[in-house]
Amino acid sequence: MSKYNSTRAVCSQGHTHASIKEAGRCSELSLMVKAGVITNLKQQPEFVLQRAFKYRGKTIREIKYRADFSYRYVGGKFVVEEVKGFKTEIYKLKRKMFLYIMRDREDFEFFENI
Repeated sequence: MSKYNSTRAVCSQGHTHASIKEAGRCSELSLMVKAGVITNLKQQPEFVLQRAFKYRGKTIREIKYRADFSYRYVGGKFVVEEVKGFKTEIYKLKRKMFLYIMRDREDFEFFENI
């Protein structure tokens, strides 16, 4: 068991995921790729929320947000997707920062599978 009481699982593509729910969603998205509905499926894509910087001689590390999936609908929107059992406080904060960064992209959609 993980610290969030989820069970690691393997999807139909053979990838190991943090939860059974996430593995199931990966299998669904993989079928959507094969059907030609979506392209560029990525697992665990990372986005920089704040770059690293120096403060009084010390380097402050960058802040990253790692989503569960990202993909693009054929001829359409770029989607970032989260599969969660529940929302942690750090997730809520990083989600707000990420949505702020992406707010002006007309081709962007954020999907929470909770």
